[in-house]
Amino acid sequence: LIVCPCAPAALQLLCMGYFPCAPLGPTLAVSLQLLSLVRQLFMWMPPNTLAWCESFEAYLAVMGYRMDTKEGMHRRFSNAYHWYCIL
Repeated sequence: LIVCPCAPAALQLLCMGYFPCAPLGPTLAVSLQLLSLVRQLFMWMPPNTLAWCESFEAYLAVMGYRMDTKEGMHRRFSNAYHWYCIL
């Protein structure tokens, strides 16, 4: 991404099919398709983003990926999911 005042990162990510975890300086972008899947999943079961994020992180670890932050993805994914559902 090339970020400038005329093309904020959040707008560029949305145009690419990703929803940012924050409007300014996002550190995680989630596929709109994945957010749609999670929304449908949570219609049929109690919403539990912590359990979902921990399961997804475990899956990614098996695939060789790892989150480099203390809090993992839960807070950032929860923000993205919350605003995806609201907007």
